Amino acid sequence: MATAGEPWRVFRTIFVRLSAAAVVLLAIPTGFSLFNRLAPQLDSLAHLRLHLAAALGTAASLAVFLGARRMAAVGGLTVAATLIVTYPYLPGFSPGSGSSANASPRSIRVLQLNTLFNNAQTDLAAGIIRAADPDVVFLQEVTDSPKALINLLKNDYPVQLRCGSSSIGGATVISRLPAATDKIDCIESFALSAIRLDVDGKAMTFASYHGLWPWPFNQQEGIDKLTSQFSALPHPLVLAGDFNAATWSEGVHRIARLTDTSPAPGARSTWLSHKLPNALRPLIGLPIDQIMVSDEFTITRIATLPFAGSDHLPVVADIAF
Repeated sequence: MATAGEPWRVFRTIFVRLSAAAVVLLAIPTGFSLFNRLAPQLDSLAHLRLHLAAALGTAASLAVFLGARRMAAVGGLTVAATLIVTYPYLPGFSPGSGSSANASPRSIRVLQLNTLFNNAQTDLAAGIIRAADPDVVFLQEVTDSPKALINLLKNDYPVQLRCGSSSIGGATVISRLPAATDKIDCIESFALSAIRLDVDGKAMTFASYHGLWPWPFNQQEGIDKLTSQFSALPHPLVLAGDFNAATWSEGVHRIARLTDTSPAPGARSTWLSHKLPNALRPLIGLPIDQIMVSDEFTITRIATLPFAGSDHLPVVADIAF
């Protein structure tokens, strides 16, 4: 005859097994994501590394509550390893916060935005850019439309360069700083544009990049095609763009090695599908818009700006040199 506590013990056993299974199912992909340099497939998985770690931490906490301490330990150790490997590209490690403060005396302000080729709110985006008051703006998916940001901002940023184009537009640099006398010739690619600008009498390189989506798409092949161009970009260099790759990914760090630059620390959720509410972007969005600098620069402040009609948020940074 069953005792009064028998149903609870049965349910508890079921819950313990489910929590243990959840820990295992989440720990495996989270662990594999730590080896993302080994294969493009693992690098794609790494883009969701923090999402997986958050879910794994929740499952491990539930396992502790239910008494499955061994599985909880497995989950906890995997989460700890994830945080260690991903440091310093974690939320909260960005230098400074906000975007309205004045830049330091010897610094420039830059802004990065994938405009979205069919953005119907480019007037909103132009207003946000003007309010942020950057010296140089990096844009992607820039089309020939009269409502394209390069046309709306022509008077504010008269120096403009877009190399190549595609069905969704090309990568562009626009500036209120004057062009330097030496220039970088355009390459036949919608993915990369670079220009030399005069900053206090010194020529500096500013490059805009739009990466392809990672595996099973052709991100690494796209980087392969631009290897010589990346390596040839002169220093001092600021490289910004929609990398379609998380800050800690091999895709980003491969370009960092080719250009001898460093990505800005911290993780800023910039992209989320238009099919999901904008309010979710800071919580579950991917940090795929990067600003990278050579050793001559120090990023003193970096932050995201409000919604600008795109599926990406603008990123603004003050860079001292």
